Amino acid sequence: MNPKLFAFDLDGTLLDSAKRLRPANADALRQIRASGATVTLASGRLGRGVRRYAPELGFDPALVILNGAEVYTDSTPNAKRIYYAPLDPSYAKYLINYCQDKPAALNFYYNDTLYSTQSDKNARWTELYSQQTGVSYNFIDKNFSAVAELPPSKIIFVGDPTYLDEQEAHFQSMWGTGGDNSAYVCRTWDYYLEFMNPNATKGIGLSALCDALGISMSETAAYGDAENDIPMLTAVGYGTAMKNAAPSVKQAAGRVTEMTNDEDWMAQEWIQRFQPQ
Repeated sequence: MNPKLFAFDLDGTLLDSAKRLRPANADALRQIRASGATVTLASGRLGRGVRRYAPELGFDPALVILNGAEVYTDSTPNAKRIYYAPLDPSYAKYLINYCQDKPAALNFYYNDTLYSTQSDKNARWTELYSQQTGVSYNFIDKNFSAVAELPPSKIIFVGDPTYLDEQEAHFQSMWGTGGDNSAYVCRTWDYYLEFMNPNATKGIGLSALCDALGISMSETAAYGDAENDIPMLTAVGYGTAMKNAAPSVKQAAGRVTEMTNDEDWMAQEWIQRFQPQ
């Protein structure tokens, strides 16, 4: 029996390297929906950075956004949020103070808005992020005084990969797998280091969506390419890593697509593996 829900990461998975949704893959998603299954976009992006692709699909998919910190049963503007796991403000304050004058941008996500501060040291990184996601910034003062007391859905350091390697090791030893596990510290791209509530994973978010829809995770398929996709890929009944995925992701998923995200991979996947005969 085919899965009742299909979940897709965006960057490096459903989108090609130019951040485009290939027409053949979009058509495959429409066929999945026409078969009666739920289609879900599971991304680390803000809601508006994900919803922008709904018109190309021609329907409103369910959303697991901000790495699972927020979950919605559809992508309409007035969709009801069914799951929310923000980062404690104390972590946000620490990271804001820590990142000041560092050679990286700090992204603060709250209420579908992206906040940061603007300086000569971080300009290249805020520009990179906007180019990659199509999401614009709301620039505020360096102390983030307008939002510092609020619980962000997540925080990201955007910077040079070598610098982020050092920061990842530092914060993993404090809050992550090498520390007290009080925060989810995760690398989602060479240039992104993310900080989230431990309950803000794509696996937990997708499980909340399945519960709301009355679908078992064993009846769910998921596709991804990055480290933050692993909790989702290992929790579902049909977890698959992209051909272009990191080795650790392929190992965790156990199954790998025959094509990369720059090809019509989902069109082939649907025809060869799931399309009703």
